[in-house]
Amino acid sequence: MSKAAASAATRLPPPEVNDLVRVTVRPGHRDGEAAVVLADQVPSRVEDVTSDARTGAPGAMVIAAPRFAGDVQDLPAGTACLLEWVTERGVFRLPAQLQAEQVSPSGLRTWRLAVTGPVTREERRRFVRAPWQLPAVLVVRRDLQALPPNRRHEVERAGVPAALAGLPDACEVTASNVSEGGLLCVSAGPVLPARLPLIATFSIEDVSFEAPSSVVWSMLRAGTGKGTGTQPVVQSAISFDDPAQYGEVLRPMVFKAQLQARRLGLI
Repeated sequence: MSKAAASAATRLPPPEVNDLVRVTVRPGHRDGEAAVVLADQVPSRVEDVTSDARTGAPGAMVIAAPRFAGDVQDLPAGTACLLEWVTERGVFRLPAQLQAEQVSPSGLRTWRLAVTGPVTREERRRFVRAPWQLPAVLVVRRDLQALPPNRRHEVERAGVPAALAGLPDACEVTASNVSEGGLLCVSAGPVLPARLPLIATFSIEDVSFEAPSSVVWSMLRAGTGKGTGTQPVVQSAISFDDPAQYGEVLRPMVFKAQLQARRLGLI
């Protein structure tokens, strides 16, 4: 196998047309200055992807222009952007630069981006986790003004306030695995916005937990939902705000469950 073929075989795939992505915008800054984040994980959608015919590597793409505070101002060509999207394999990232803003024939504002690096994947496994089938309730926090200023700023930039009206007060889910850092949950929906503040409530061995948390990512599982003939299945990764809050209690429970799963050949 040639070096180019081997590289193509191991390359992570870029997002496809109509995939939902989140965009972080960091305008250029001089050395010695702090990077300014103008938009943080703002929702968008891929409209077009141009790939190298020989290697398959993405070279350019067009996305729906993200909406954020200050988006009425023209950003200079070369403005750094980061695209993020979620699949069942994890959180994927792709660095890019803004080339131009355009308007499609249908009137849609779009950004033409030049890809500046390879696709990378983050599995987010800072803590030992164990498979579980654990009922839990995710209580949606609407008291955003009570959040610390930095956290509230992140939540607002992510567009959470606008999404709150369409969310229930609480979501019943099943945690499919548990760690002292958070939960991986499945439910019938809805898909939750990234950075949404929550209270994750669940019980293990008669110990009750009420952990302030936030959504890392949430996605509709491929092959489920509208048009598939099957009920929707939504997967959501939930991160505890302070893993140390219950760490000493959860850690031995997780290790015990992990050992049991190994004995049963589940992991």
